[in-house]
Amino acid sequence: MASARPCAARIRELSAMPAPCKNTPLAVVEPQMEELFHAPFNAALLHAVLLAYPETPISFRAFPGHVQAVRAILDEHAPALAAKVEWRVVPHAPGNTLPGRWRRSARATREVLDHARRSQERILFCSISRMQLLQLKRAMRPTDQVRTVLHGDLDQIEHPLREAFPQRLFSLERVLQRPHPLGLRYLLLGDSIRDHIPPRLQNLLPHSGVIDHPYHFLPLQPPPPGPPIFGIFGNCGDGRLLETVARTVKSSSPGIRFRLVGFVADRQAAERLRPFVENVETHPLLRETFRQRAETITYALWLAPPNSFRLRASGTFFDALAYAKPLIYIANPYIDAYFTTTSAPGTRCSTLDDVAAAVQSAAATHNPAAYTTQQAAIARLRERFSPIALAGHLPAALDWNHL
Repeated sequence: MASARPCAARIRELSAMPAPCKNTPLAVVEPQMEELFHAPFNAALLHAVLLAYPETPISFRAFPGHVQAVRAILDEHAPALAAKVEWRVVPHAPGNTLPGRWRRSARATREVLDHARRSQERILFCSISRMQLLQLKRAMRPTDQVRTVLHGDLDQIEHPLREAFPQRLFSLERVLQRPHPLGLRYLLLGDSIRDHIPPRLQNLLPHSGVIDHPYHFLPLQPPPPGPPIFGIFGNCGDGRLLETVARTVKSSSPGIRFRLVGFVADRQAAERLRPFVENVETHPLLRETFRQRAETITYALWLAPPNSFRLRASGTFFDALAYAKPLIYIANPYIDAYFTTTSAPGTRCSTLDDVAAAVQSAAATHNPAAYTTQQAAIARLRERFSPIALAGHLPAALDWNHL
């Protein structure tokens, strides 16, 4: 009879949950990002939500600068849908110490849940920190319906942070292993991420759905004129991988050009790169400067240790798709999962030496017709990440087929 008690408790919990009804409001919440950070992702996700649930009242809640950034992006791509959103601004609250951040985060989590209970809303968090996830798990009731996207923090499962007490008490893995609330479900950003969840956390999978990373893409631009230029997007860390490739290539082909579309935070690394790479900056680029430089490169490089990006999406991959640049990349599970399902708009390499050889080959054989074919393959792949494509899969991933 002892085994019947949990079953009976679960039946009571299920019976207490509200039955799905048409037009149940849905609150999309960004609990931590500010200004432009993650705004393109959140705007594309919100766009997909609006398409997936056209009859549902939908709100977006975030800090003031972030609401402004997301609204501007959505206005650009879907102004009629942006006009349907109820935009809710959350004021900033003080608290930079760990106890202060804990209290501020706990209060914000309670406010979101309390508002949802009063308004009979369901909640979709665009992102969540491990502290917020821990607080959410502690605060949820059986009748709450909450979904949250898990982003790059999942990488901490394989690469734990070295932290002092008390932060190490709520590592992401510890938080994920805590008892799971009945109405909580995770969204993972790709099949490859789901497939690489380690065996010790396989219990997460019944509580998880999978979506592709939503993205608003720019219109395809014509190929840049002249000899090919090889670029790399984003923050290059200490720049050593790019330096190795550029130094190897230029030792035998000094005329091949490399350009950084991003920055290197380390000033010493920047000085090492400048003899081989153009436009090396030590601070993030303005959005328009980033766009202008991105349009001038011909091929994009993706450089990271093999088998990295097992549990996270790659921003550089999406930059390459956004600007329709064929990719020369070191094999990794995230990009491989997409390139094996389409005619590959790029070159897969196993080592840095292979990357250098691929750069030299592309420079020697580059021709407009073949390049246009690669861009057409990129355009077909981009459709998979569009909000309209995502909208068709989102209800099943959320397990919210009726709102």
